[in-house]
Amino acid sequence: MSDEVWDAAAPRASEARPAGLKMLLMEKVDSTLRLLHAATCELLETENHDELEHAMSRLLGYLHREIATPSEASVEPSVLTESPQIFLQWHKLQQAMQKPMNRRLWMLWVELGCTLAVLHCSDAEKKAESFAQLVTTSQPPRDCPTLRIHCDKENLVAYSCQLWDAVMVKPLSGASVSVVNDVSPRLIDTHLHLMTPAMREYEVAFIAIIATPLRRHIETTSTSNSLVAGIWLKYAAIKMGPVEITQNAASVALTALVLSALTSTGRDLDVTRYLETMRAATVDQLARGAFPQPHNPVAIVAFTLGLSCLDDTRPSTAVQLQSGNATLLCQFAVLRLVNSQLLSSHLKPYDDRAILDYHRQVRQRWETLILEPTNADVHQYSLRMTEACIQEMVGFFKSSRESYLSFVDAVQSVLSPDLFRPSALSQHQRSTNSPDENLLPTAADIVAFIKQFYGIVAPLLQVLSSGHLVQAFVALSRIEFAREVCASPTANTSMQSVTQQLELNLEQATSPPDSIFAPILRSLAMQSTTSNSAIIPREMDIIAGCQTLAVGLAMQRKLRILLFQCASLIDDALAVIFSGLYNAFEPVDAFAHRFLGVCLSHLGQFTPIFTVFPHYLQVTLAAFPANASPQDLTKACGAIFGSLFYSEALTMPSEQANEVVETTRRMVLWAIRRCCERSNELLALEDEVVTPAEDAPTATRRTDGLYLAGLVFELLKMAPLSALRACAMEVEQLLSRWRSSPRVLRQLKSSLFARISQNCEAEKRAWLAAWYIEVDEQYPTEISAQTSRL
Repeated sequence: MSDEVWDAAAPRASEARPAGLKMLLMEKVDSTLRLLHAATCELLETENHDELEHAMSRLLGYLHREIATPSEASVEPSVLTESPQIFLQWHKLQQAMQKPMNRRLWMLWVELGCTLAVLHCSDAEKKAESFAQLVTTSQPPRDCPTLRIHCDKENLVAYSCQLWDAVMVKPLSGASVSVVNDVSPRLIDTHLHLMTPAMREYEVAFIAIIATPLRRHIETTSTSNSLVAGIWLKYAAIKMGPVEITQNAASVALTALVLSALTSTGRDLDVTRYLETMRAATVDQLARGAFPQPHNPVAIVAFTLGLSCLDDTRPSTAVQLQSGNATLLCQFAVLRLVNSQLLSSHLKPYDDRAILDYHRQVRQRWETLILEPTNADVHQYSLRMTEACIQEMVGFFKSSRESYLSFVDAVQSVLSPDLFRPSALSQHQRSTNSPDENLLPTAADIVAFIKQFYGIVAPLLQVLSSGHLVQAFVALSRIEFAREVCASPTANTSMQSVTQQLELNLEQATSPPDSIFAPILRSLAMQSTTSNSAIIPREMDIIAGCQTLAVGLAMQRKLRILLFQCASLIDDALAVIFSGLYNAFEPVDAFAHRFLGVCLSHLGQFTPIFTVFPHYLQVTLAAFPANASPQDLTKACGAIFGSLFYSEALTMPSEQANEVVETTRRMVLWAIRRCCERSNELLALEDEVVTPAEDAPTATRRTDGLYLAGLVFELLKMAPLSALRACAMEVEQLLSRWRSSPRVLRQLKSSLFARISQNCEAEKRAWLAAWYIEVDEQYPTEISAQTSRL
């Protein structure tokens, strides 16, 4: 028989009861008590407790009637006498049990303890306190929420709602105002004590999952909200003040959540003051860390307060909040929700529509607050928080090789293959270790996360840019890769708007141009120095590459201003361009080469060739062959040596510019020497793995070292006559290095002969022919070179 049927069949004691029915009721009571007394450890440990659960439900029904109608003696005396005994007996059994009770039976026992606390709230011996305290010392139920099952939304929500009912709703149902006022603080203690262990070590994830469902549950189950809210407020004012934010974060968060839920349809001034005090204290703590990690106590409280503010402004509530502190906490909650998947790939407490609704609220709040100059500090902190959130997301993908390769796979799945340089990507292979369960599981999941992240963060930065344009631009450039992934007109809006405003400010000279360029370049330089190239090699860093491209294109469009008004920043600007060379994202690499080519050929007045080509050459040589193809090498060397050979200093030397001419010649020799040294390095590596067959006199084998040597020989015949002899002496050192290796020397001389014997100016050809005869005699091989053709 169900509880409802039994309750309907049980008339009040004041009513006339037929003797037979009274006897039946007494037998039912005795049967219930006997069954509960007979419980053993083994019985409580079993999976199926239907009879025990029904019996406990009946007992609770008797006790609830006693609380609601204490003066009518509606319950048999044996129930009041034996209920505490049963409670204590079960508590003792739990201490001896090796396997906890299931949650349903445990919740009924908790409800029994809290109900007894209500019944005995006025006892002189303080039985109420002892009952409530014993509940808190019990063993958690079998399927109590833990970190291990933190993504089980159904379980977490069920536990939270059932515990609220068992501790705060059913025991107080029908109780007098005086009883509620007296016993509620003990029950609040009990509720918080049982909730906090269930969320330990994953508090933010727990709150994210249960906050909105529990809030709705509290709104619908608490019939005396104003009375209960007043009690919770008194409790909070005494025990959950600002100092507890860092010392007792979980309890503070739960208290704020409950208070917000209880007053959602009408909030008096005292509750508003308390919540605003806690918001101000939390924001003050937040400001010290920008975007604290989820396990940080401040993050736990900030996240809960932010979610509560967002839920306060739902259409079904009467609370509207527009303060700066509330808006900051709302922003923190939204950003933490977006990044929640970084905690675990299975954690997704809200659907995309809910998060977008929350984001819309935050953006609307900022559009209002940004117009008030008194909120300047709040605006600045909002931007810092967003920057830290971006860094957390980027840091997640760059935290390990496995994470980054998964990210690259995802990006490649939505972008054209032509946008990636295979040579940069193919050399980095995934490890054979088992995949990390915290990684987003598939490329589609990563792409979805990136799109959602950009859709939330970029519009927010656009709003904040009205007060902090440069910072907003830098932050947007940091997630430029996400805009590439989104690849939609809507996604482009934020970056285009901020970039256009930045360029307009440069043109209108509303502030010195270097005050715009300098922070941008400094930010990129700092990121470059702090990146871990051991995990993600520079050329593999698509995230940094896309940022370089975004900043570089802005500099290119306003190059006139940079060159004429910010000369002191030119070296910093070049460093940004250099960082894009040979990046795996092809548009970045192509832009860097194109920009440097223009510097070498047309901008010598502003970017002297000696400040550009040395680093350009060294980066290129280091990248070959692993990350720069033979075609890349040839193109870069062509631009570099072309700018040297055809410079005014060598083509039209003047007596007045002797120092410049001499410097140029020295730089030419330095460049030739560096190419020869790199060729030697590659040839030495290749020589170590040569097989006997390849070492045969007639064997021919094309190698990277030999290709670079051939390129040097081509460059030699391009050199102007005034520098030809000096360049030839540098090339001769390359041959000298391999005089003891006939195979390599033979290949080098053959390559040299092939290059200088064709497509060469007559005057140079004659000089090179004579020089080659000398070289051939000085460095002989088994098979003599055929010099007669020269």
